[in-house]
Amino acid sequence: MKNNIGIIINRLAVGFTFAFVYQIIVGIATSIFSLPLTGNIQDLVSGIEQYESEQGILFIAWWIISTVVITGIALVIVRYKKFISPYKGEKDIDIPPRITIITAIIIGASISFLFFLLDLVIGLFIPPGSTTDVLAIYEAASIGDFTPLSLSIMFSIAAGFIVVGVASKAGKVKELTKDVDITNIADIAKIVKNRQKETKTSSDLVGLHPGALVHVGKQHVDKVTFEQIEFDEKTFVKKTPTKIEECLNSKDKNTITWTNVVGLHDPNVIEKIGEYYNLHILTQADIMNTELRPKIENYDDHLFVILKLPHILKDSGRLFLEDISLVIGKNYVLSFQETEDDAFDSIRDRLEKSIGVIRSRKSDYLAYALADAIVDHFYAILENIGLATEKLEEELMDNPTPRTLQSIHVLKREMVALRKSIWPMREVIDGFERMDSPLIIESTRKYLRDVYNHTVQVMDNIEGLRDMIGGMLDTYLSSVSNKMNEVMKTLTVIASIFIPITFIAGIYGTNFSYVPELEWEGSYFVMLGVMVVIVVIMMIWFKSRKWV
Repeated sequence: MKNNIGIIINRLAVGFTFAFVYQIIVGIATSIFSLPLTGNIQDLVSGIEQYESEQGILFIAWWIISTVVITGIALVIVRYKKFISPYKGEKDIDIPPRITIITAIIIGASISFLFFLLDLVIGLFIPPGSTTDVLAIYEAASIGDFTPLSLSIMFSIAAGFIVVGVASKAGKVKELTKDVDITNIADIAKIVKNRQKETKTSSDLVGLHPGALVHVGKQHVDKVTFEQIEFDEKTFVKKTPTKIEECLNSKDKNTITWTNVVGLHDPNVIEKIGEYYNLHILTQADIMNTELRPKIENYDDHLFVILKLPHILKDSGRLFLEDISLVIGKNYVLSFQETEDDAFDSIRDRLEKSIGVIRSRKSDYLAYALADAIVDHFYAILENIGLATEKLEEELMDNPTPRTLQSIHVLKREMVALRKSIWPMREVIDGFERMDSPLIIESTRKYLRDVYNHTVQVMDNIEGLRDMIGGMLDTYLSSVSNKMNEVMKTLTVIASIFIPITFIAGIYGTNFSYVPELEWEGSYFVMLGVMVVIVVIMMIWFKSRKWV
């Protein structure tokens, strides 16, 4: 009870302080703009209603300015409320030391809107045209009418709760908008939508039965889509089915069928595919788990392979490792991927135009082609990272900044992720090539050995880039240290020059009653000349020692 009363008293102090400071600012703005400003979102409404006039533009401009002012006042008061709060038992609220422009606009607009609603509620109890300033409250109280005073206290308490409540969410708003600046305001809705999507990790599988069909990872597409290609030496048919039932048609065909499924979040789709192709329940669960390492498993009538396909995201420029699952049967290949972007366009083109021997081979060759496209895509990603590394090296030599250090750490994390994916993929390709399975024809093993060689070369490139990026961190620290040394050297030279000059000025600035040189008319100019000579001599000496 005592704590609740103390919090209410503190909110009264906060609300009164905020209202007092803000009303002063609104009064000043009213006199400057010569407009009937209210200090809340009503100003924006008035500006929109009069947008064709000069007053409308001033109303809108003032509302934008006032949102920033509201934010500044609110954050300052809440951060230092312990100095104005009578009750000291309340826990302090942490406010971020720095916020973005977007955060300021969101917080200020929220407070302004809530104040507008508060004014509407108060308007239900106060007749139109009533004055609620300090003088009116005092005059009413002097004649025994304490209604204006009570309403003012209630308004201040409510305002205090609004200010503290909204300002205390500054950290969460900043976290939501940390990747957003004034140049991409339109992306806020996309970020909010992505954050609201449910993302599950492997820890969410704890306690579930083996083979539970739970999607692990981030959902990248809203709807599962399908693509099916049937081919042999003479025929080529490409379909885009809308339902999974239309894809379950390849068991009894003599042609090779490649079914590509985009989207792993729908357990009904995976379950129907598993029932039709007789996939083990653990295989179905592994298809939906995007956090598994690459692997290969040999079953009686099919092979199951998990690979990782690297992407550079267009919106953020960060590395994303997509989970690609392959099921290889006698006359079919199933591929499951998370996003619509893949590295298989060249294979589709080869199938359609019958380039090479791909249309005359079996499903194992198609699986090889898919694996080869995935491994080769690592070269494109490594090339992009290599270009970014070269730019960072130039930046390190010219002008390293804290942003440079952040970029180095991002690259280090990306190289670790690439290394963790390519190492097991080498084992997968090697196992694919050596596996004793009737599904793998001997002539295909030669191609698989070539893919294995590519994985080894990718590993070598990754290791080289890792060493280079690791050395860049040492280079950054050395560059920063050298820059600091240059600054300190410059300051030391300046201080050294002024030491003898200050010494001379200090002697002649003493308060002794008798200083013989002061009686001579040219003493002042001699002193200045001596100072100049000392500076010149010291500069020549510093130059000879190559300090400047």
